[in-house]
Amino acid sequence: MASITYDGQSFMLDGRRVWLASGSINSARVPREEWPDRIQLARHAGLNCIETPIFWARHEPRQGQFDFSGDNDIRKFVELVGQAGMYCILRPGPFVGTGWDMGGLPPWLMEVSNINLRAPSQPFLEASSRYITALAQQVRDLQVTSAGQGGPIILIQNESAWTCGHDDLAHSYLGELNRYFREAGLTVPTINSNDLWQAVEGEIECWTGFDDMLSHLRQLASVRPNQPRMVIDFRCGGSDTWGRPADRTKTPNMVLRRLAEILAAGGQFNISPFHGGTNFDFSGGRLAGMPDGYITTSSDRGAPVTELGAPSPLYAPIRRISMFASRFARILANLDPHRQVVGIHPSTLVRSGAAKTSGVPGAGFSVIHASGAQGSVIFVCGDESGASTSQPTTLLLPDGNSLPIDLGNQPVGWYLLDGRVTGRATVDFSNLCPFAIAGRTYVCFGPAGMHGIISVNGSVAEIDVPKGKAPTVLEHEGLVLVIANLEQLDEMYIDADTVYLGVERPGRDGVITPIDKSYQRISGDGQVSTHKQSGTSGKAVGGKAAPVPGGHKLSLSEWQFASTAEHLSGESARYATIHGPASLSSLGAPYGYGWYRVKFKSGSARKPHVMAPGSGDRLHLFVDSDFHGVIGHGPGAAPECAVPLKKGAHTLVVLAENFGRAAAGATLGSPVGLHSHLWTVGAIKPEKPKLIAGDPIDILGFRAPLWHVHRGDTTDSHRLTWNLGHRKKQPILITVPPIAAACIVVLNDAPIAFVERGAGGIVVADPEKIGRGNNLVQIAVHGSTDDYAAELQAGVHFHEGDENLTAKAEWAFARWELPDSDAYLKVSKKDHPTPGQPVWWQCTFRSDGSHQPLLFDATGLTKGQIYLNNRHVGRYFVASADGKKVPPQLKYHVPRSWVDEDGPNELVIFDEHGGNPGKCRLIADAMGSAFIA
Repeated sequence: MASITYDGQSFMLDGRRVWLASGSINSARVPREEWPDRIQLARHAGLNCIETPIFWARHEPRQGQFDFSGDNDIRKFVELVGQAGMYCILRPGPFVGTGWDMGGLPPWLMEVSNINLRAPSQPFLEASSRYITALAQQVRDLQVTSAGQGGPIILIQNESAWTCGHDDLAHSYLGELNRYFREAGLTVPTINSNDLWQAVEGEIECWTGFDDMLSHLRQLASVRPNQPRMVIDFRCGGSDTWGRPADRTKTPNMVLRRLAEILAAGGQFNISPFHGGTNFDFSGGRLAGMPDGYITTSSDRGAPVTELGAPSPLYAPIRRISMFASRFARILANLDPHRQVVGIHPSTLVRSGAAKTSGVPGAGFSVIHASGAQGSVIFVCGDESGASTSQPTTLLLPDGNSLPIDLGNQPVGWYLLDGRVTGRATVDFSNLCPFAIAGRTYVCFGPAGMHGIISVNGSVAEIDVPKGKAPTVLEHEGLVLVIANLEQLDEMYIDADTVYLGVERPGRDGVITPIDKSYQRISGDGQVSTHKQSGTSGKAVGGKAAPVPGGHKLSLSEWQFASTAEHLSGESARYATIHGPASLSSLGAPYGYGWYRVKFKSGSARKPHVMAPGSGDRLHLFVDSDFHGVIGHGPGAAPECAVPLKKGAHTLVVLAENFGRAAAGATLGSPVGLHSHLWTVGAIKPEKPKLIAGDPIDILGFRAPLWHVHRGDTTDSHRLTWNLGHRKKQPILITVPPIAAACIVVLNDAPIAFVERGAGGIVVADPEKIGRGNNLVQIAVHGSTDDYAAELQAGVHFHEGDENLTAKAEWAFARWELPDSDAYLKVSKKDHPTPGQPVWWQCTFRSDGSHQPLLFDATGLTKGQIYLNNRHVGRYFVASADGKKVPPQLKYHVPRSWVDEDGPNELVIFDEHGGNPGKCRLIADAMGSAFIA
């Protein structure tokens, strides 16, 4: 049985130092059939570890009923990681975040009485314990410490981003989770991702983020000198949300430079995500602190591997640094974290253009020298803009010699000094960046045409970096040197101890395919051989024909439709009586939609403004089958809706949608659906607010846990104050705008609600707490009230509840479900969808026999759901009810593995606003993008 330990330099497996270059792949966001390919892409990129979160909601969809089969077979995923020769970091949660609905927690938790999520609440702890035990039974024998040969699991992570400064809560909660892990048989070291906010005894504290990695990890080394440093969540991309353009602001050069900073600080990394995948089904959540931050179906997030499994522009630069990190692990794992030299911070660098105009040689560079028992690495940071094609400078070595280098258009270079690369070979110095060591083959690179210098065992060799397609191969001092330019690295495959030159990355079948007609193979003992393959015709992927640029369309049958008229009129037999407002979860619909039918009478003809205080996320209002608007959040929705009423009886039908619960933050677990009464409202226009002194409020004393709040943090002693005259015993609805600070809403000197930073929202003042006459409503800011007074004054609005429209109504509910196959009709003059009403569409297609990924182009639709062969592909959102386009996603990944190769395949669409699929296409395109250009 192996043992794993650690010190201030690295992890150690049976005393052998281990250095992790990791990437995150969410198994639940990738079809099971694609797991091997995504894992091999990570291995080809030089990673030696894969981190994967476990979504509790996937494995216990109903309380006490566990599922670890099919796409939920986490054991199989971990076994595949091990078979690829890689380590695995397991994130069992119970909360994991990552943009998943409710952060991966199962919605049924909210129906458990007296529960407090992510806290030492006994109901939550008991449920977490059962889940951890069930999960551990699947994977505990796959740990590196297991008997026999062990498995790939080297670390487990406790929770995720638990950044509350309440120490007692942290120790009671996180400590209990750690105990559950140990009692369940998970014995490998435990890490966290809390950025030093909280930890319990025995945990390794890790860092998260993207910028200032060098300084953060140096600080981490100073406060935790006996622990290895790791950036467990290196965020190379962010979640895209409906209604906003896709964010791709992190360039390859930026990512490469910051990964180099991590290594320069003696740190290991986990790229998050390495492959984002797809938010199938209803799994996408909502970003914390963003009321409209609903996450797109594509979870690509600017990752090195695209949603469809193709290398993105980040892939090649990340491969350079990751291959170096894993192949030269012995040198990096022995760097001394206490020998941190003073240098210019890379973030303050002058651009190379400015350096030229300033006349100061080297003004655009920063040098970081990291040294240790197995040698040194010199990191040289330059211009990350990518504008410069040549960035030459000269290093002064410790022995007084000069070493000319040229970064080319790379933002950073790394160079060995006295680096022991094999048992008999030491690289004394070189101006070529090391890429990999395989057996006795040493691969290095530089800009094409640069004059390369490498000294091995005291013997200097000088070689120009080749400009053509073929790297230079020569033997020197017992090493086979492969000198390549950047483009040649992309045509190189490196196995455990073998190097292949001029080849494509092998596909899942493992076939080595030359790019032209032949390739070179360098074996572990340094033997170079040339191999030819007959029948090749240019570029190929995994031995198959190259994909056609732009892809090709599959033929779709004529579309048929199924009406929702019976639900909209309230006449469907599926409606069952309920006692009043209720959340979707409590009605047995934890995900997706639900139909509410409310029958009521209006005493007069009128057109009141209606709100549903507290309900979420989106409520489609139909009065007597006519659509009148969407109340809620996201594009096309509004906080209130004008509803025309005639005197007499009405049938109100509400199509309520769970658009994705908060994936983190203070609103985690908030109920969704029509769980409050509908009120007619009128605006209240108070006088201009004033700043009034008040006692600071202890924020964690009011509510805990809360995130990024320290123990003892209070609100400002000055509160923005409104004086409201109010005589009715009706609620007051207080709309708070999103600001860059958390705040507490105070009614008559009593705190009534916490509003998360950046979130805003509607706060309902209970009629029982509203006094007759004047009432003081105050906003107490966590920070300086002066900084946000103008935003609050302009954005805070008040409404008074005039009438509870549904208090005396008859309530009923129907589950939202796919229609029966015989419900679909051909479109004709007699039978056709009613414009603007929700509608189901169905068509069929046959496979084209290729293996290229499929994209569904949703042009002409509005918002809804996609199903293939009764499997839920996910949400789509391309336009609002009025036809206004909604970015950023137009095309949707349809897994090829879900296609029946032999029979007809059924494609089903639910469109919320009656969109027509006549212009929709199904495209086979391996290099396609889901996002609007």
